[in-house]
Amino acid sequence: MATVIGTTGDSPSETIARPRSRLMRLLRLSTYLLAGLVLFIFLVNLLWKASGDNQWHLEFERNGVQVYSLKEPGTYNKRFRALTRTDYTLTHLVAGLIENATLDNCLNSIPDCVDLKVISPWDSKTMSDTVLWKLGLPAPFTAREIVIRSQVSQDPVSRAVTIDVIAAPNSAPRNPDAIRLTHVQNRWIYTPKENGQVEIEFIQDMDMGGTFPRFLLNLAGAEEVYKFIHDQLPQLLDKTELRGVRYDFIKEA
Repeated sequence: MATVIGTTGDSPSETIARPRSRLMRLLRLSTYLLAGLVLFIFLVNLLWKASGDNQWHLEFERNGVQVYSLKEPGTYNKRFRALTRTDYTLTHLVAGLIENATLDNCLNSIPDCVDLKVISPWDSKTMSDTVLWKLGLPAPFTAREIVIRSQVSQDPVSRAVTIDVIAAPNSAPRNPDAIRLTHVQNRWIYTPKENGQVEIEFIQDMDMGGTFPRFLLNLAGAEEVYKFIHDQLPQLLDKTELRGVRYDFIKEA
């Protein structure tokens, strides 16, 4: 009696070829889907970069802190701006910048800070200093180094104090174990108001560099700026040693 190979009469080679053909179709389909996904992501990024009206928009107001965001056409990252009022003096607020540039303060008061080096100490003639901060990031991201030059100025009429915090990436040798940030253009503005209060305005404009996802900065930026102003800043300022500091170059209103 003859042995039956297949109910349809297919040869063994045809029986093996069918699964291979289906596999090839699946591979081609996967390639098309992947190419389509890449194209979609590219178009979304292109549209996002072109978007924006260069205007500040209120994200939220919470516990006396207003947080705004601004998207400029041609850029990926949003800028963030926080406004609040405080009873600290102008001198106390400036001291929070100058006197807190220490390794102990870095390790104990700044989240993710793992190292600090003063590159150029505070100089009352240039009204500036340059400091290197090193921040640890969760895996798989590489640590970041931020070398910033802080420049202080005061308007002689309004007595408002402006502190420009600008990246100075070439002010210190590069560390192969960290990514050096090259775009930081932050600004503090302390403006005297009625009843002895001071308005604090903080503008954050920075890029984390490397492969750090920019959309995370855009999504979490407003909340992180709020936490910095509402939670971390008071810890940096509420120190007894800062209350007795006096500077000849800062005039109170």
